[in-house]
Amino acid sequence: MAFLLQVQETYIEEWHDCYLSESKKTGFVCTLQLANKKHRFYGLNDLDALLKEAKKRKTDVYLSLNAFEYGSRTTKTLKQIRNIGVDLDCYKVNVSVPKALEEIKQLIIKGKIPNPNLVIFSGRGLQLIYSISGGAAPAMAFLTQYITTQYIAELKHLGADTAATDVTRVFRLPYSINGRNGKQVTVEIWRTLEYSLEELYSYCTPLERRRKPVKRRKGTVSILTPKSGLKTLYSLNTARKNDLELLVTLRNGDIEKRNVLTYIYAYTVALILKNKQATIDFALQLNDRFQEPQKASEVKRTAGNAYDDAMEFFDEFQKRDFRMWYSTRDGIKRPMKNETIIEELEITPEEMQQMTTLIDDNEKQKRDTERKRKKRREKGMLQRDEYIKQQHDKTDDKLFKLQELLEKNPKATNKELAAILGVSIRRVQQLKKEL
Repeated sequence: MAFLLQVQETYIEEWHDCYLSESKKTGFVCTLQLANKKHRFYGLNDLDALLKEAKKRKTDVYLSLNAFEYGSRTTKTLKQIRNIGVDLDCYKVNVSVPKALEEIKQLIIKGKIPNPNLVIFSGRGLQLIYSISGGAAPAMAFLTQYITTQYIAELKHLGADTAATDVTRVFRLPYSINGRNGKQVTVEIWRTLEYSLEELYSYCTPLERRRKPVKRRKGTVSILTPKSGLKTLYSLNTARKNDLELLVTLRNGDIEKRNVLTYIYAYTVALILKNKQATIDFALQLNDRFQEPQKASEVKRTAGNAYDDAMEFFDEFQKRDFRMWYSTRDGIKRPMKNETIIEELEITPEEMQQMTTLIDDNEKQKRDTERKRKKRREKGMLQRDEYIKQQHDKTDDKLFKLQELLEKNPKATNKELAAILGVSIRRVQQLKKEL
């Protein structure tokens, strides 16, 4: 299925237009200084302050790709998706920056990836920024992460970071200093016309298919309103991929059931990438983060088997019009339940507190309780504010009446005034002080 969507064209004139502009006002982008973990938030009115921060050339300062509620950079506080970014650590795969640039240009010419709006020279690698015209709603996070993962697969040979897909991630702030080699971060504008989300998605394997179309038709894009079952599948697996990567980080790479984790991770990634070699590459990069990596041949075998199982499931899922089924007689291995993964990988309650989807019933209950408590608190604050306003209104009314009474009868006693106003003598004394 395909459709055309008319979108008003928007352009960038400066690098910062990708982050803050008249068409990107909702929420706040934020910088993170690595040394002290300090965040600073910037809205459109704070653009000058952001530019001043960039000119200070501080060491290891990062800038969020997207916008959040003031004071919090989390998935829950996401307000607007503004950019899609791919981080290329080309030095890790022994590719020079000039060589990587040439390869990127060839991929653009071949139609494998779109031309980035910005190319950030991060000091040792490259960061590609694709600016979304007018920004996208938080509900499209699953799609932007899907797009990011697909682009990473195309750029994996240039050191694309497979773990850098989350909407909360930060890239280096232009003109800051890379603390590892002392080089200044610079930026180039490669394309001034911003992208619609549909255009960026058109370079990917369609959500409902296993393979890319042989030829991409110009002017058409695949539909962006997938069936609910399909959207749930990608949302769940994108969040699960992030949680599995987080687990490795939380355990500092000390993983006991490495083969089990590799299979679960590869199966999850396979449903996003739908590309066997890319799935294996992602699994190999995860394996490199283990304190005791497995043999490459073992990872390739496990990831390959996981991919085959995932695609067998996806084909049947597609036949069933993207509706889940629960029969086990067909021998098809469906995505594991959260409780199964938690049990297999022995995920602790403390680890679950930091995860998005790999959580048990207890953690769900805690979050639900906290969510309800927050709503009550917010409602209570509103009621309190309304109460205070009412009290102020009452006070203003009493003051006005008291002033009228005193003008008519300046010699009236406090007792007489209190009786007329319906308040205590003490209250009359207080009101007189406010006149």
